[in-house]
Amino acid sequence: MKKLLVVTVLLAAMSMITVSAQNKLTVEVTGIKNPTGKLYVALFDTGTTFLTDKAVAGKIEKINDTAMQLEFDVADGEYAIAIFQDENDNAKLDLGQWGIPTEKYGFSNNVDPAALRRPPVFEECKFTANGNTTVVVTLTNAIVE
Repeated sequence: MKKLLVVTVLLAAMSMITVSAQNKLTVEVTGIKNPTGKLYVALFDTGTTFLTDKAVAGKIEKINDTAMQLEFDVADGEYAIAIFQDENDNAKLDLGQWGIPTEKYGFSNNVDPAALRRPPVFEECKFTANGNTTVVVTLTNAIVE
């Protein structure tokens, strides 16, 4: 779960590499129960290290609805997405006891680290963008509501 915290650093620093844009990647984010704060979204490719500050692209978007769409320009290839909802707008993923996130988060392929009992890896979250592509990520919370 500590690797989820790295996503905060990634997006705060917003160190992004330029992608050769050929297609539109639409990320549909669902599961936003409390539409407050901001979404922090990081896009990784096979040439980057997953869940580090080396994302190929990133976005920070103010949340205005219970579902949102974000767009990236990407080349054909394999990608993975990591997202968290910063509900209290403090620019970080808040963690509770044992480093478990207290704010909602999500990964492409809706990989659930709570079920895995460890942070996900790129291979579990990867998807192929070939032409215009839409990926749905449902936010979840490790804390039972």
